Amino acid sequence: MGDVQGTLFVAHSTGPGTVREEQVPFDDLQALLDACLAAEGAALVRVQIAGTSGGERRRLVLDFGYFGREGEG
Repeated sequence: MGDVQGTLFVAHSTGPGTVREEQVPFDDLQALLDACLAAEGAALVRVQIAGTSGGERRRLVLDFGYFGREGEG
């Protein structure tokens, strides 16, 4: 799975009832974890990963509501 690309979609509250969504691209798991760490405190909307599996291009979308240190929440 060497040709994986992904996007972390992060929701930031900019005021009452207002949300701005940021798109952070990543190319491996470490870059995804680093992007999550940088976004800590924001609500993570979703992670979208695209790569080749079984000779076909595939896409995986994961929805999250929280990211934090292990043992929290």
